[in-house]
Amino acid sequence: MDNKITVKEILSTYDEISIVKEIIETVFLISMYGKQFLFVAPLEEQRDKDVIVYLYNDDGLNIPHIMLEDETFPNIKALPSGKYRAVCLYDKEGMVNSIISYEEKIVDAIDRLIQLLSMNKYEQEREFQKEFMFYWNSTATGKNKFNVYLSNEKNFSEMDVYYCGKIARVIERGMSLSDIDERKGVERKWKNHLEDNAYYIPILDNREIIPPHRGYNWTIKDIRNIVYAKQIEHIGSETYKTLKNTISGKQNFILVFGMKLNNVNIVFVVKIICKRAGRYSLLEKILDDSTSVETFSTERKDYLYLNEQIGNDKNFLKMKVLVIGAGSLGSYVASEMVKNGATNLKIYDGDKLEDANICRWAYGGIGRGNNKASALATLLNFSHPEISVVAIDKNIDEKTLIKEMSQVDMIVSTVGNSDIQLEFNRALKDNGCAVPVIFAWLEAGGAYSHILVVNYKKKGCFECLYTAENGELTNNRSQKNNETNMESSIVRNGCGGTRAAYGTATILRTTAALMETIGKIQEGELKESVLLDISSNGVKVSEAKFPMEVCRCCGCMDEK
Repeated sequence: MDNKITVKEILSTYDEISIVKEIIETVFLISMYGKQFLFVAPLEEQRDKDVIVYLYNDDGLNIPHIMLEDETFPNIKALPSGKYRAVCLYDKEGMVNSIISYEEKIVDAIDRLIQLLSMNKYEQEREFQKEFMFYWNSTATGKNKFNVYLSNEKNFSEMDVYYCGKIARVIERGMSLSDIDERKGVERKWKNHLEDNAYYIPILDNREIIPPHRGYNWTIKDIRNIVYAKQIEHIGSETYKTLKNTISGKQNFILVFGMKLNNVNIVFVVKIICKRAGRYSLLEKILDDSTSVETFSTERKDYLYLNEQIGNDKNFLKMKVLVIGAGSLGSYVASEMVKNGATNLKIYDGDKLEDANICRWAYGGIGRGNNKASALATLLNFSHPEISVVAIDKNIDEKTLIKEMSQVDMIVSTVGNSDIQLEFNRALKDNGCAVPVIFAWLEAGGAYSHILVVNYKKKGCFECLYTAENGELTNNRSQKNNETNMESSIVRNGCGGTRAAYGTATILRTTAALMETIGKIQEGELKESVLLDISSNGVKVSEAKFPMEVCRCCGCMDEK
């Protein structure tokens, strides 16, 4: 069937649609619900293309998803002159065009347009809210763009304002950003404007709050409706009391509103313009003294928000983690911790990054010749201004470990030297370590690696792996490789120095398993000490006997 006939026939089957003009093949000017639209269907062979619809010569003030910019079509001479604005009918990645028939594609577009035009007031509100930040930022009246940093999005808070040209940062008071004191020569890059009072107000009920859009600009009435609506309590009682009791000595002030829409916590910034200066409560100034409102393009940039967007565990943001070792495994683990939301790490390692390390180090040759911990910290701190990774360019000793264990929420040791692991294990046990400790190491040969989670309040520790049934010390019982395979995997580099041969696949598997393990600890699913074996076949609880009741460190046998 011919494309033009197919599209025309489908359009003609709808009582709601009248064809005003056939422009060119597959392109029609149609009328429905008192409005005209340009209906542009793709050619049948364009299987990956959407139908595109444009509103014609109409502002579409009460219709959600009408784009704000006018479109032009210089290559279509037969098109009637006038204004064309695209109608957003599809969610990005919401539809796979190549797997549906041509007819289904046309019908789907028509049905979506009818649904859009048939919405009641509440459905329209919901659709406007879906694209709240697009509308907000597209219609902002202020010249500055505001980046917002929050650590607690549920409670009212005072905020500090910093400017760098047309970019402004609004930061919850008490938060620390590593680059806020950055300088250009002698001048500060970010300048704190003490004349700007700023406050964060969480919105609990978002009903009837729609963004400004074409033909609808926010006024002070919209602000008053949020803080003092008679029918809907948009803000909580505690926030209302705080507004009533918080005194602002400035004439004008900035408000940052936050609310949850479609499971996303959005924020938007306004400046309240008032008639007079003087010491009045925020509530008084909003209700009785304000005259106008200025809206600003807003983007939320705190690490909490960025991690929420990709589903990371928010608990990680508050944890302080001690990482022992910044070599091959340690570099990957520390990097993934930060990507998963950790903002507070301290890393110990006394070695330098050498050419022999770069193929197995998380950042390759970046930092070559520098201390591993320092290079890693520098790179991780670049990720976000809330991240604080402290590097100690020496190997941690027992005394320092005991001091550090009381200042962190978790310890992760990626040291490959068994003697050091045993020494640290005994020190942590003897000094009553109260935080989870994770030992992770790779076997030579690259086939196996292991993760040992230790809760020192219970049985099971690193020395259990070196304890035989009779209580005597033995070689690591968790090892899967036999001595022949172990020996063939050792690279000898002179004077007794050795390097185990294993590829990055082993490191990646171990890192992924370690992150999963940390997640289970955070969620309270993993409270016991446990030994895990990792291979290309997956992760499983080790078959090696663990814990050992006769362990001289954590078991019942007294050390001889």
